[in-house]
Amino acid sequence: MAMRNITFKSENSAAGDGAGMLIGDPSVCRRGLVLLHEWWGMTRQIVEEAALIASDGEMTVLVCDVYRGETAVDREDAGHRMDGLDWDGAVKDISAAANYLLSAGCTKVS
Repeated sequence: MAMRNITFKSENSAAGDGAGMLIGDPSVCRRGLVLLHEWWGMTRQIVEEAALIASDGEMTVLVCDVYRGETAVDREDAGHRMDGLDWDGAVKDISAAANYLLSAGCTKVS
């Protein structure tokens, strides 16, 4: 299964382009899913879960990294990251992730 880090244009102008992990090929598998990570950030575990979802070949998955490369080291850190999240910017990133999948070939995105 193809898996790669990507960036995509986001209206979150304060933070620049959005980022995430793309699993699958949207030009081949036309159903897309934007997967959001837990308060820990985009960890190996969430990427493995995304790969599991995409493994049957029926869905291309994009894990949208709303923490932009940062991950929490413990519960306190995770809480601080969640409390400090730019929610408006995160929503723009999530919307941009869905638009990326659509522009890359997906015909339906959840």
